[in-house]
Amino acid sequence: MLALVTLLGCGGAPGHVEAPSPSSTRPPRRPDGVVLEAAPALPPPVARAEARGVVTLRQPPRDEVVLALVQSFVDGWQQASLDTLVALLAPEAGPIEGRGRGRSALVDSWRQRLQAHPYARLAGAQLVRADRIGRWDWEELDAPGTPPRPQEMRPGEIYLRVPLEVTRVAGEKLFGDVMVMLLRADGGKLAIAAYGEDDSL
Repeated sequence: MLALVTLLGCGGAPGHVEAPSPSSTRPPRRPDGVVLEAAPALPPPVARAEARGVVTLRQPPRDEVVLALVQSFVDGWQQASLDTLVALLAPEAGPIEGRGRGRSALVDSWRQRLQAHPYARLAGAQLVRADRIGRWDWEELDAPGTPPRPQEMRPGEIYLRVPLEVTRVAGEKLFGDVMVMLLRADGGKLAIAAYGEDDSL
């Protein structure tokens, strides 16, 4: 009997844990708010700029990428494939002397040339050499020793002059001495924005 009284006096049945009072719990601490400033607006990317202020430099296409496009274009002529040539055009492409005439002006002229001349006879011939291709950005042209900038060239485009090693087959002239192109990035790849030919090497 004495043992039972002693047990009850010491806090009740074994295993009973008294719950903490509501006043003893505190809500979790939340960190103070942080004010975020909007990212500053960056200027349009350029190929090069003076070392002053904030500038955004544009990564120029590698020479291998440019050469691959030129070779694909030449392959299109050697295969007499209008589809190959058209696939290399930017959506708003046009003749280099009159881009406003649009893609149809280029495509129609190429179709007529392919129908009128034996371009497939150029298959296997080396038409271009990489070391003879001239390349300039918009910012580089019109400086001493560079070609004049085409009137309708736009910033961000690349100007190419591609001298041709072969321009005739059996005495029949198929090309001018130089292919002239304006290239620009379109959908993540290079495309021909304008095209022409001339006979001034």
